[in-house]
Amino acid sequence: MSLIPLAAFTRLRAGYGGAGEITPDHPISESVLGACNHLIIWTFGAVFLFVLTSAFAQEQEKPPARSISPDGKWQFRAAAAGEQEDFVIAKAGSDESSLVLSEEEYADGLAEALGRAPSYANIVWGPDSKRFAFNLQPGKAYQTVQFYQFDGNTWRKLDSLESNAATTAPLDPAMARQEKKLKLRADWPFLTSWQVRKWIDSSTALLYARKVKTVEIGDETEAVSVSFFFTLKFDPAGNWRVTRTFEVPEKGVGGLNAEERKEINRIENGDRELRGK
Repeated sequence: MSLIPLAAFTRLRAGYGGAGEITPDHPISESVLGACNHLIIWTFGAVFLFVLTSAFAQEQEKPPARSISPDGKWQFRAAAAGEQEDFVIAKAGSDESSLVLSEEEYADGLAEALGRAPSYANIVWGPDSKRFAFNLQPGKAYQTVQFYQFDGNTWRKLDSLESNAATTAPLDPAMARQEKKLKLRADWPFLTSWQVRKWIDSSTALLYARKVKTVEIGDETEAVSVSFFFTLKFDPAGNWRVTRTFEVPEKGVGGLNAEERKEINRIENGDRELRGK
C-alpha cells in the first residue's frame, strides 16, 4: 500500500526534460511511488536507529551510580570516560557533574607511591541529603574522610578531620601504651584509618578511627591495633565538634552506647568474613 495518496497524482507532468505524463493509470506510477515510500521509510528508520544508538552509547559511557541520596536528587558515581577525576556528585539523571571529589590535597607523590585504592571510596549520606561523608583511601596505609554540605546551590567542603586534634590526638597515646605493653619498637609503621560509619541524625555523624599494624610477637604474627569511636556534631554553618570520644575495649563492648555496639558488631563480622575468604 502506498503511503502517499495516489489521487493527488492524477496529472503530474515530468520535468527536467522528461517527456510524457505520469498518472495513476501509467504503468510505472505505482512502482515509482512505492520506491519513494520505501526510501522515506528507510530514511526515517535510519535516523531513528542513529538517535537510539547514540543515546545508548552515551548512557554506556556514563558510569552507573554507586550511591543515591535519600531524597533521590543526587548520585555518587565514578567520573565518566575521559574525565581525570575519580569521583563526582551529579544530579540524578544528569550527565553534568555538580561536584568533583578531589584528592589533590593528598597527591604529593606519596599517595601514588603507596598505592591509592579507588574501590574503597564510598559515600555516607546524611538523612536529609544536605550533608555527606566521603570515605576515601588516598594511600595504601591511610584512610580518611571528607565532609560536604549543600548550601542551596552548591556543595561546600567542610573542615577536614586532620584539622582537628580532637580526632587525632587520642590515638597516639593509646598506641604508645600498646607498644610499651608488647615491648615493640616505637618507630614501626601502621595503618591509620578514619571512617564515618553512619549518620545518627542529620547533624550527628559516628566516626570510627583505628591504628593497626601486623607485627611478629615471638613466633607468631598478630595484628596490634587501637580503635576509637567519635561522635561529631555539626551546626547549621557546617562547623563540627567532637561531643563524645570512647576507646573500643580489647574485648567485649563495655561502655559502648547502642549505636557504637551496632557498628562494632558489623565491623567485627566484616573482618571475620574477610578472614574466611
